[in-house]
Amino acid sequence: MATVSLRKVVKRFGPLTVIPELDLEIAHNEFVVLVGPSGCGKSTTLRMIAGLEDATGGEIRIGDRVVNNVEPKYRNIAMVFQNYALYPHMTVARNISFGLRAAKLPKAEIDKKVREAAEILGLEDLLERRPAELSGGQRQRVAMGRAIVRDPQVFLFDEPLSNLDAKLRASMRVEIKRLHQKVRTTVIYVTHDQVEAMTLADRIVIMKQGVIQQIGSPLEVFQKPHNLFVATFIGSPAMNLLEGEIVAGGDGPALALGEGMVVPIPDRPGGRIEVGQKVTAGLRPEHLVADLETMSTLPDPWHLDATVTVTEPLGSEALVMLSLGGHEVTGKANSAAMPEPGHPMRLGLDLRHLHLFDPETERAIY
Repeated sequence: MATVSLRKVVKRFGPLTVIPELDLEIAHNEFVVLVGPSGCGKSTTLRMIAGLEDATGGEIRIGDRVVNNVEPKYRNIAMVFQNYALYPHMTVARNISFGLRAAKLPKAEIDKKVREAAEILGLEDLLERRPAELSGGQRQRVAMGRAIVRDPQVFLFDEPLSNLDAKLRASMRVEIKRLHQKVRTTVIYVTHDQVEAMTLADRIVIMKQGVIQQIGSPLEVFQKPHNLFVATFIGSPAMNLLEGEIVAGGDGPALALGEGMVVPIPDRPGGRIEVGQKVTAGLRPEHLVADLETMSTLPDPWHLDATVTVTEPLGSEALVMLSLGGHEVTGKANSAAMPEPGHPMRLGLDLRHLHLFDPETERAIY
């Protein structure tokens, strides 16, 4: 079983502690994405699993082996880097087979593995080309093929799509997802792009300053962020945040947002809130709706008046930046009925998706 287990793993560079203590369990055949801003420790964690960095403390297991003192080539892993690292003078076939030839496998076995990898990745017609004759996406597929032929227990991807343009990144995400479906093995993937994380992962591990902030499915971390960092990092555009205070409403607690704006708080299980408590309220742009057609589909939407400041057409819909009681917020509207900046607009708030956070601890409380 190609499980990966990190138990109380610590990494220091001299006096600097970049990962204070990390615990993570990854199941066999699971696709786990480590995501976070630059410097959060995600690539360092991946490199410790690969053996390219030594852990200062703790235990790393791949399958049933502790691999802390095992050299990378004996860990039965394959790594795909941001840099394709292809040999320019070799054909695609020889690049893919390089590790197998170094291991002195029989030629017939090497040819069989190369053909199988090429078929999986759609490289059959490119095997005699050299890297200079390939597109960026094709080169990345060659690098993936070199990993596949090793038949590893674990695939490690370190920001493999960062050098590609937006269109090619989208198509390569599909390729990687398809690869995991065909070659069922454990995948650990590092990226700073939350769109990659959301589209690829079975589970997402969100990191900040070497500490795991939340682990969960893409839907779980999007709908139920544990803290403000997760709430604003996951989702594009980012969640709207407004400072407010809990007040007594007619049918229960309500949220005062300043300048006379008071909205009800839906009755649902969650953290305890009290009248007079300061909170940070969060609503994603898709739950702050700025067109009447969509607003009519919301169950009991709460309406507020705002002023349009900036519009960003995105095709069938548009992002609308609005001034709302002294707050700058982002909503969504139908492009066909997009208002001009400076015009008033009625907003519908889908309060089923209201998030409340403690402004001091930044933890979710509701």
